[in-house]
Amino acid sequence: MHKDIIAQLPIFMGLSESELSEIASNVPFAQHHHKKGSVIINAESTCNEMVIVTQGTMECETKSDDNSYRLVENIHAIHTLEPDKLYGLEQRYRSTYYALTPCESIAIAKDKFHELIDKYLIVRLNYLNMICRKSQKLEHNPWKACPADMKQRIVRFVKERSQYPAGSKKLFITMVHLASELSCSRLDVSVALNELANMERIILKRGIIEIPALQLL
Repeated sequence: MHKDIIAQLPIFMGLSESELSEIASNVPFAQHHHKKGSVIINAESTCNEMVIVTQGTMECETKSDDNSYRLVENIHAIHTLEPDKLYGLEQRYRSTYYALTPCESIAIAKDKFHELIDKYLIVRLNYLNMICRKSQKLEHNPWKACPADMKQRIVRFVKERSQYPAGSKKLFITMVHLASELSCSRLDVSVALNELANMERIILKRGIIEIPALQLL
């Protein structure tokens, strides 16, 4: 693995030139090329390696536990795929990742990652920061004030389920089911969605809410 590529990866940021050279020379990285449309990672597959997509754009699909709705979002490299699933009670991926464009990824086996976090304090801190950032965000979400405006309640619904708080999203859900999730009437949801559509913030299709840029909502 080339040292310059390693230096760009979030887990290795802050390491010295000599440390990066040592990792590039001694750590076995599995390198993968993913054709457009191919699966990079399947939901529910075991997470036994640290996977980082280094080039390309992915489509991430996440389904509700009862499979009643799903969210599809575009995520650009460089992106680490669910690093929190490497340890803990749920060591399986939550989402399925497809190559929206040709993608490149690298993978570090779990035992080799053990050696890295044991040897390099920076790697250990970077990994802890990834986990803590996600944990703190999830901890904070239930305490946010619920928006009174229905449009903002819908936006919050999408943001809370997104891996990345910007970019293109597609929510596959019926208005009836979205109203049930938000504990409101279908009419309220319909009015709010049509207002967002008239503002050109979303595109409405049958059973699909397309959001070209979540950061603009």
